[in-house]
Amino acid sequence: MTHLSRIKLSSKTEKELKSALKETFLKLNPRDYECLSSALITKTEELMIAKRLGVILMLSEGYTYADISQSLRLTNETISRINFEMKARPENHKFLLKKLKPWMRKKLLKEVLIEIGLQAAKVAVKHAGGRIR
Repeated sequence: MTHLSRIKLSSKTEKELKSALKETFLKLNPRDYECLSSALITKTEELMIAKRLGVILMLSEGYTYADISQSLRLTNETISRINFEMKARPENHKFLLKKLKPWMRKKLLKEVLIEIGLQAAKVAVKHAGGRIR
C-alpha cells in the first residue's frame, strides 16, 4: 500500500484538494492524461490502480481469487479487500464497469478477430498442402 503521512489535513483543506483533483481529471483526453498522470502519480501508484481495476474486472467476470492472484500477482487479502469494497459500494463499481464496457468490447472484438485470423491461416495452410505461399 502507498505510504500516507500520519499528519492529518484539516477537513477543509482535504475537501479543497480533492475538489481540485477531480476538476483536473475531468474530461481529459489521452494525451492530457499522460501528461497529468506522469506529473501526479508515480509508476508504482499507477500500477497499483491498474491492478485494482484488474481485480474489479476479473471479479465481475467470475474469476476465482486464485486466478486473480496468479494473474495480477496479488495476495488473497488484497483481492478480498477490493471485493469487500465492491460489495460495500456496488453502485460505484457498476458505474465503473459501465464506463469500461466500450474498452471491454473493443478488447473482445480484437481477440475474436485474432482468433478468426489464426483459423483462416490454418485453413489456408491446409489447402495449400501444408505450404504457405
